[in-house]
Amino acid sequence: MNPEINSGQVIEPQWLAGLIGVIAPLIVRWITGANLSRRWKSLIAILVSSVIGFASSFLSGQFDTVSILQSIAIAFSISQVFYDQVFKDLFNKPTEL
Repeated sequence: MNPEINSGQVIEPQWLAGLIGVIAPLIVRWITGANLSRRWKSLIAILVSSVIGFASSFLSGQFDTVSILQSIAIAFSISQVFYDQVFKDLFNKPTEL
Protein backbone atom coordinates (compact mmCIF):
# COMPACT_ATOMS: atom_id res chain seq x y z
CA MET A 1 0.00 0.00 0.00
CA ASN A 2 1.28 3.44 -0.88
CA PRO A 3 1.55 5.41 2.40
CA GLU A 4 1.34 8.75 0.56
CA ILE A 5 -2.23 8.11 -0.52
CA ASN A 6 -5.12 8.45 1.91
CA SER A 7 -6.37 4.90 2.50
CA GLY A 8 -9.97 6.13 2.25
CA GLN A 9 -9.39 6.91 -1.43
CA VAL A 10 -7.76 3.63 -2.43
CA ILE A 11 -9.49 0.32 -2.97
CA GLU A 12 -7.12 -2.49 -2.14
CA PRO A 13 -7.02 -5.02 -5.01
CA GLN A 14 -7.25 -7.97 -2.62
CA TRP A 15 -10.46 -6.59 -1.11
CA LEU A 16 -11.94 -6.05 -4.56
CA ALA A 17 -10.88 -9.53 -5.69
CA GLY A 18 -12.46 -11.04 -2.59
CA LEU A 19 -15.70 -9.22 -3.16
CA ILE A 20 -15.92 -10.29 -6.79
CA GLY A 21 -14.76 -13.80 -5.80
CA VAL A 22 -18.04 -14.23 -3.94
CA ILE A 23 -19.94 -14.18 -7.24
CA ALA A 24 -17.27 -16.05 -9.23
CA PRO A 25 -19.08 -19.42 -8.87
CA LEU A 26 -22.06 -17.86 -10.65
CA ILE A 27 -19.78 -16.61 -13.42
CA VAL A 28 -18.15 -20.04 -13.80
CA ARG A 29 -21.56 -21.73 -13.84
CA TRP A 30 -22.78 -19.30 -16.49
CA ILE A 31 -19.70 -19.97 -18.66
CA THR A 32 -19.59 -23.74 -18.25
CA GLY A 33 -23.19 -24.79 -17.78
CA ALA A 34 -23.75 -28.11 -16.07
CA ASN A 35 -22.34 -30.41 -18.75
CA LEU A 36 -18.57 -30.06 -18.40
CA SER A 37 -16.32 -32.31 -16.35
CA ARG A 38 -15.05 -31.27 -12.95
CA ARG A 39 -11.55 -30.78 -14.39
CA TRP A 40 -12.77 -28.28 -17.00
CA LYS A 41 -14.87 -26.42 -14.45
CA SER A 42 -11.81 -26.17 -12.17
CA LEU A 43 -9.65 -24.84 -15.00
CA ILE A 44 -12.29 -22.26 -15.89
CA ALA A 45 -12.56 -21.27 -12.20
CA ILE A 46 -8.80 -20.65 -12.17
CA LEU A 47 -9.06 -18.64 -15.38
CA VAL A 48 -11.95 -16.55 -14.00
CA SER A 49 -10.01 -15.96 -10.76
CA SER A 50 -6.99 -14.86 -12.79
CA VAL A 51 -9.09 -12.37 -14.74
CA ILE A 52 -10.56 -11.08 -11.47
CA GLY A 53 -7.06 -10.76 -9.97
CA PHE A 54 -5.67 -8.88 -12.96
CA ALA A 55 -8.72 -6.62 -13.20
CA SER A 56 -8.84 -5.76 -9.50
CA SER A 57 -5.11 -4.96 -9.42
CA PHE A 58 -5.39 -2.84 -12.55
CA LEU A 59 -8.50 -0.98 -11.39
CA SER A 60 -6.98 -0.23 -8.00
CA GLY A 61 -3.79 1.14 -9.56
CA GLN A 62 -1.60 -1.47 -7.90
CA PHE A 63 -0.64 -3.45 -10.98
CA ASP A 64 2.44 -5.30 -9.74
CA THR A 65 3.29 -8.99 -9.55
CA VAL A 66 2.72 -9.39 -5.81
CA SER A 67 -0.63 -7.60 -5.88
CA ILE A 68 -1.80 -9.60 -8.91
CA LEU A 69 -0.83 -12.96 -7.39
CA GLN A 70 -2.42 -12.09 -4.04
CA SER A 71 -5.62 -11.00 -5.78
CA ILE A 72 -5.78 -14.19 -7.87
CA ALA A 73 -5.23 -16.36 -4.78
CA ILE A 74 -7.87 -14.49 -2.78
CA ALA A 75 -10.43 -14.55 -5.60
CA PHE A 76 -9.91 -18.28 -6.14
CA SER A 77 -9.98 -19.14 -2.43
CA ILE A 78 -13.10 -17.15 -1.70
CA SER A 79 -14.86 -18.45 -4.80
CA GLN A 80 -14.16 -22.03 -3.74
CA VAL A 81 -15.39 -21.45 -0.19
CA PHE A 82 -18.58 -19.78 -1.42
CA TYR A 83 -19.13 -22.51 -3.99
CA ASP A 84 -18.74 -25.23 -1.37
CA GLN A 85 -20.79 -23.52 1.36
CA VAL A 86 -23.50 -21.73 -0.64
CA PHE A 87 -23.77 -22.59 -4.30
CA LYS A 88 -22.92 -26.30 -4.42
CA ASP A 89 -26.28 -27.42 -3.05
CA LEU A 90 -28.15 -24.95 -5.26
CA PHE A 91 -26.33 -26.02 -8.42
CA ASN A 92 -26.62 -29.73 -7.74
CA LYS A 93 -30.25 -29.96 -6.71
CA PRO A 94 -32.06 -32.61 -8.72
CA THR A 95 -34.84 -31.19 -10.81
CA GLU A 96 -38.18 -32.88 -10.55
CA LEU A 97 -40.43 -33.03 -13.57
